Amino acid sequence: MGFSNSLQYIARDTVTIAKVEAGDFSIKVEGYGSLQSLNKRLLTATSYSLVDDIKLKAGAIVKADTVLMTLKNPALEADLRQALAKLQNSKTSKRQVMLGQQREMLDNESNLSKLEAEAEIALLQVDAERALAKSGIVAGINAKRNELKANQLVKQVKLEKIKLKKIADVHNESLSIQDDLIAQAREEFDVAKLMVEQLSVKAGMEGVIQRSSLDLGQSVSPGTELALIGSLSPLVAEIKVPQLQAHMVAAGMKAEIYTVNGQILGHVVRVDPVVSEGAVQVDIQLDEGKYEGVKPMQLVDVTILAQVQKGVHYIRTPTGVNEDSTAWLFKLSEDDIASRIEVTFGKASGQLIQVLSGLKAGDKIITSKLDLEDGTTQIKLGS
Repeated sequence: MGFSNSLQYIARDTVTIAKVEAGDFSIKVEGYGSLQSLNKRLLTATSYSLVDDIKLKAGAIVKADTVLMTLKNPALEADLRQALAKLQNSKTSKRQVMLGQQREMLDNESNLSKLEAEAEIALLQVDAERALAKSGIVAGINAKRNELKANQLVKQVKLEKIKLKKIADVHNESLSIQDDLIAQAREEFDVAKLMVEQLSVKAGMEGVIQRSSLDLGQSVSPGTELALIGSLSPLVAEIKVPQLQAHMVAAGMKAEIYTVNGQILGHVVRVDPVVSEGAVQVDIQLDEGKYEGVKPMQLVDVTILAQVQKGVHYIRTPTGVNEDSTAWLFKLSEDDIASRIEVTFGKASGQLIQVLSGLKAGDKIITSKLDLEDGTTQIKLGS
């Protein structure tokens, strides 16, 4: 570096030069985050118990009926045995009630048959004595007495039939009560059985164990997290983008997701309205397809294709220049003399930035940081 004829000389190999281009300009929003399962299932303990056996740990691929671990709770097993005994006792009680009802019905039906037979005989006797009474062979009072007795027997038969029907109704109601008791006992048994079955912790869905941090012998209480299961597909990338660029992102925009296994395409499905620590969360769902080696919880970098503008001037972003700003830069002429000019910039996209004014396509500027004397307006590039 030096001075000659009021020009400040700088070696060409110490600066970076970029040329203004013209064409389609894609405004890209960069972000980072991780892949997450779109469908998740949190497994929690349903009772106080101890971790008795751990069969699988985080990262294992599971199916819906895969057993992850078994818990132990002797009290629940005792409750199940008691519930089973109660259910069996209720069924036995119903059979005993039914046997008692059958005996009662047989006795009453026997009495009814006996009364019907007596009434039939009495009626036959009345018919026979009626003619004899007219002839004076049988005393009229005796015939009348026998007729009264026959009528009483007929009434008793009717009453006995009514009684038998009411007894049947009572028996049906009694059996209905027994059925209710059995249903109640069965419900208690089903609940106790379910509580014991839940000691064998199953995944409940096909996917991968994303989180499980229990130890053998550890005590758990109702609500304690046992494991988190996430689907292997579909996946969504949960990323953070700078707050200043978040307004350019909208649902439906295409995105490029970069993983250790290569690039995957996706699209924006949600933009969080809340700003947290200067960033906004954006959810990007992966497009349908099979992706080898891609799993939930993987870290990813993402480029969102926010906008595409045609006929735009752009250049590699000079050092220290921000989007939507104005800066003084040095523009090169054909004689390797660079003059200080004012340039207005627009939106940045990756390493590129829009040129709104001050430059045209083909112009070259120095984009690296220069160590110049105050007031320097021209520099000369030398070998």
